[in-house]
Amino acid sequence: MMCNGVHLIRLFRHPRFLIPLVVACLLVLMPVVGWCKKDGLVAVVITGDLPRYQLAHEAFVHKLEELTEARGEATVYVQRPNPDVMSWINSIRKAVGIGADIIVTYGAPATLAGKNEGRNIPIVFADVYEPVALGIVADIAKPGGNLTGMAGQTPLETLLHAYYLSKDVRKIGVLFSPEDQASIYQKNKLVEIAEKKGITVLPAEVNGPGDLWKELQTLSPHIDSLFVAESAVLEMSATKIMDFSKKNKIPVISQIHGFCEMGALMTLEADPAEQGSRIAGYVAEILSGKKPGELPVRTPRNVSLVINLHTARELGLKIPFQALTLATRVIR
Repeated sequence: MMCNGVHLIRLFRHPRFLIPLVVACLLVLMPVVGWCKKDGLVAVVITGDLPRYQLAHEAFVHKLEELTEARGEATVYVQRPNPDVMSWINSIRKAVGIGADIIVTYGAPATLAGKNEGRNIPIVFADVYEPVALGIVADIAKPGGNLTGMAGQTPLETLLHAYYLSKDVRKIGVLFSPEDQASIYQKNKLVEIAEKKGITVLPAEVNGPGDLWKELQTLSPHIDSLFVAESAVLEMSATKIMDFSKKNKIPVISQIHGFCEMGALMTLEADPAEQGSRIAGYVAEILSGKKPGELPVRTPRNVSLVINLHTARELGLKIPFQALTLATRVIR
């Protein structure tokens, strides 16, 4: 069959050629567009180009290809919305509109948007801090509904214990995003723990990159430490935060993966690769017929306390042996 423009027009002028032509074209297109429904369309929502989400997603894709190889590759469609409510909602609506069989979300805000806008499409989430407390699932062991995945929380008490061993803390500032429910939760948890030790906490809302410098300048005369809560907006501004820390000799601690490599003094972080790999298993199970609400939400196995000794020297701090023994990894 000749398929240049002129001959196609001539064929369509003769009805007897129409049906065979359409069938032939569909047969050609089927392998290209993943026509076979058993393969499944997986829509992924990754906020921005955050490094921890990228690491998780790379592990997810690799593991999913491995798990679905015997039954054909799943089609993965990726969106990278900006860190704001409307962008998360629009990404979920687009996933619904293209007929996604499963939606994969990274982080609490995208997951909550999926729960509200996903029309009961199965959702598998990763790196969600306290999914029960945030109202994402009813129970870790039996989530019910259409959501399951990987929690991303690490015990804040462990991070603070190691930090208190290293510095006499009196007033700690907290940067958090009011648009990120996990960020708010971490801020509230820090206030609860710190107040029991008589430590003053000064929270600062950061709605966008434009707010950051103003809030840091307001905090700097009043704090001796800075905690950065989980937030895409804050993570995208990590360089500015570390510049502030260095200039003002104020240590930064966080639960955000990779912050120690950027200059923070201490982090307690979940492994993104574990998050991505394990949710790939859940996606494969759901494509095979399992219901997401029957799959328990998993908590991180690979949790690392990271201490940056180079940063400690720049800040004039000596990290005691008791704190170093708690560390999983030390940056020299």
